[in-house]
Amino acid sequence: MKFLCLHGSYGSANNFETQLVPFFNEMEKSTPGRFRCINGFQATKAPPGFEDYFGAPPLFKFFERDGAIAVNKFVEELRNFPPGISPEDCLRIFINKQDEPYDLEGFRKTMSQLHKIIAEDPDIEGILGYSEGAMVAATLILEERRKWEEFRVPRRIKCAIFFAGWPPVRVTGNVVEYLLADECEDVIDIPTCHVVGCKDPYINGSMALYDICDQDQAVLFDHGKGHTLPREPLVIKELATAVNSSIHMSRAFTADWNSS
Repeated sequence: MKFLCLHGSYGSANNFETQLVPFFNEMEKSTPGRFRCINGFQATKAPPGFEDYFGAPPLFKFFERDGAIAVNKFVEELRNFPPGISPEDCLRIFINKQDEPYDLEGFRKTMSQLHKIIAEDPDIEGILGYSEGAMVAATLILEERRKWEEFRVPRRIKCAIFFAGWPPVRVTGNVVEYLLADECEDVIDIPTCHVVGCKDPYINGSMALYDICDQDQAVLFDHGKGHTLPREPLVIKELATAVNSSIHMSRAFTADWNSS
């Protein structure tokens, strides 16, 4: 199974591949060439004061407008949220303070470009995303499902790996909106592996994404740190085992959506 890999905001294919080298090496011991990293479709620059944090330029993001200022403010506010609040309630506080998170034209353009990349590479059957890339990946899975249900376009993505995720978005009318598990019936219905860090200030975003996935096919892996990609050898071995269980689940998955 080959995975299309989507970096986070202010990332690049080169930087993302470098960050994931330990994981890729472990996963590709038996089968090389299982991961393909791509650049986001919009060129961007690191926020002031973070020029060295995100890696060498050029940097990219996948959506033309991403509410970065609101997100940065939200991260600071997360520390003040009362204990025991659910991931969905936490995200609602954030959403209610925003305007439309993404513009409709940018959303459609990003989805169209991703569909094109997948269509041109018949080996791609999985998707991997980090942070913004995880949100884009989750959104793409639901878009594939929608296109199958409405237009009978065959689905391609059978398995997903989400690092430090964020819930998907969808178009309702002409508005792009976040999807939360307790507000909608949409469910990511393929095997997923959710790689989270218990010290991540964005942890509620990761768990909101986990909650919108089919719980019988969702694997949760906590590497114990923050909003980072794991690199420690023992953690990487354990992570590879978790990811391989999701891949195995996708191969054993008997329901064929394209014939239902």
